Amino acid sequence: MTAHRQAGFSLIEMVAAFLIFAIGIGVLMQILTTSMHSARTSSDYTMAALWAESKLDVVGVGAPIEPGTSSGRFDDNYAWQLDIQQVDPASVEPPPQQYAMGAGNSIANPGLQQRVTTSAGNPGAIQVAPFDLYQIDLTVYWGGRFGSAQHSARFSTLRAMNPDPNSQMGMPPGLGQQGIGRQGAGVTR
Repeated sequence: MTAHRQAGFSLIEMVAAFLIFAIGIGVLMQILTTSMHSARTSSDYTMAALWAESKLDVVGVGAPIEPGTSSGRFDDNYAWQLDIQQVDPASVEPPPQQYAMGAGNSIANPGLQQRVTTSAGNPGAIQVAPFDLYQIDLTVYWGGRFGSAQHSARFSTLRAMNPDPNSQMGMPPGLGQQGIGRQGAGVTR
């Protein structure tokens, strides 16, 4: 009698196949969980950046910038803190500039930057326009509810404003260049 070999899988083969399948599903679930967490974090940071952009866009528009700290909420999930400091314009170093060398142009020292303009009565004098410079730091907070960790993102910018020339003439600030009856949309106190 010849032994007939039965076609099919043995128990060991089935256990090995199930084990490989379980490990593969576990790895895929871990990848999916990490991807979902990354997408949620990215979404939160994007929303914080959009809120920050909307807040920074209105600082100094319609109302003069005043140094100080203020805070508030955008909605139930996002809050903000705004810190404004006046900065000496001479202390701010400009970013390095690219110099174009034309046919008749020559620059003796490209590291030295000067803004030379002509003015009536004193041609060739260095002119510095009178302006006030402010550093604006905005921190956006979210999370921290229901036991989750609180997150934050910090946004900084410099904003220049011309001083109100009418404030030295005894007029109330803001009635000169800005217009009468304006409403402040910037920093709330």
